[in-house]
Amino acid sequence: MSNSPGGPGDWFPVNEAVTRTIPSGSKATFVFEPDASGLYADAVAASKYTGLTYEVEVDGDTRYGPSGIPPTDVDDMTTTHNPRLEVDRRLEVIVRNPSAKSRDVSAQVRGVEQ
Repeated sequence: MSNSPGGPGDWFPVNEAVTRTIPSGSKATFVFEPDASGLYADAVAASKYTGLTYEVEVDGDTRYGPSGIPPTDVDDMTTTHNPRLEVDRRLEVIVRNPSAKSRDVSAQVRGVEQ
């Protein structure tokens, strides 16, 4: 993988979102896998609800959380990683819902891949 993501020619933008309903007392794992040789993510987001917990794993290593707030909300898509977060194989956003209500949660990753 190149050390200068976003360079001319061989890098293209990625902006992928997934939505799931998480039943009460359950969790959802949103999996994002690069299509090519890797991914550099500058934003990892999830729908923000009081009481839910959020965690981000990259290639098997916890990189965020568990936390009561997501890295950023899907409505904001603020940059969360500068420099970009390097993903070789997979990025997982794990959302736990201990509340008494089901929640519709979206997770989104923005970045570039080669």
